[in-house]
Amino acid sequence: MLTNISNILFPIILLWINFAFSHKFIDEQQQHHNQLTNSTLYTLCRNSDLYELLDTIVNYEARFNHKFHYDWVFLNDLPFDEEFKLLVSNAVSGTAKFGLISEEMWSIPQTVDFKLMHENMEKALNDPEGVYPYADSKSYRNMCRFESGFFQWHEILLDYDYFWRVEPGVKLHCDINYDIFKYLIDNEIDYGFTISMLEYPKTIPSLFQSFIQSLDDLKMSTLLTSTENYSKFIFNMDNSDYNLCHFWTNFEIGNLNTFRSDEYNLIFKELDKYNGFYYERWGDAPIRTLILSTILKYPKIQRLKNIGYEHAQYLQCPLDLETRVQNRCSCDIDLDITYEYVSCSWFFDEIVEELKQQNKLSNLL
Repeated sequence: MLTNISNILFPIILLWINFAFSHKFIDEQQQHHNQLTNSTLYTLCRNSDLYELLDTIVNYEARFNHKFHYDWVFLNDLPFDEEFKLLVSNAVSGTAKFGLISEEMWSIPQTVDFKLMHENMEKALNDPEGVYPYADSKSYRNMCRFESGFFQWHEILLDYDYFWRVEPGVKLHCDINYDIFKYLIDNEIDYGFTISMLEYPKTIPSLFQSFIQSLDDLKMSTLLTSTENYSKFIFNMDNSDYNLCHFWTNFEIGNLNTFRSDEYNLIFKELDKYNGFYYERWGDAPIRTLILSTILKYPKIQRLKNIGYEHAQYLQCPLDLETRVQNRCSCDIDLDITYEYVSCSWFFDEIVEELKQQNKLSNLL
């Protein structure tokens, strides 16, 4: 008799335990999701980037996102194929969203003189001193223009407040054990980056003068000499020129509302009138750097020094041993470029220290 009762009750008890634990797990998942910030990882890519991208996704999930399950937005100027969407959706721990970029956001403006554009491309290709990357690429120029002033308005990204830009082929070398979006929001940081580099001067011969003229036309020239922003990072006051330093935008985390602000968009639209993306080869990195360094006050921009990050042959590796041990870093500090001749990271740190001391002094007065 007892055996029969136990045979009946045991499966019922197991079902109840399974039900209770599954609901607890779902509740915990829901609670965790409710604690997330309104942020997303974001990648601009093509179908041909699939396998390089999958390597990066697996790396970013293992080092960061498997703990938080943030959404991941993928944009393309052509439709993603079904295999791409299937494999990418399977690789991310959050929700994968796929978007198409409109022709309006990804095309050469009608104001561009095509003859002049092609003549300048031909000159760049025949430069006896060397050819810079993407010298004759129209799609690269469309990409730079899109990332400079249109990505923040894409209908999918309009749903978010913060983004983390990730490019196919990049790699994290250290665990990120905290919610980096929450860190930026809690500390009121509008823009975070890892590496700062020098730009190819031949890609932007007229950019800085166009930038100065744009600020002048907008009655915003005082931004370039303000002591409250980061203008000293970009502006060499000794010769009134751009020092070529820029935030390397293949790793950037930012407040999308800053990119949607009136100041940012007024300056971008004024700059865009010069068609420098096409007559020269203006990149989104120097454009981004010039605008953000002037419209954002200290301490709204931060270099994320404790993140191990690699793109192409360039690497940032945390110099502090305790940080590398704690975050299971796999990078070699001997390859870190912070103090190399191509880097502006060390210079940014100097400017921040100067601003910090200046801010302390102001608070005492």
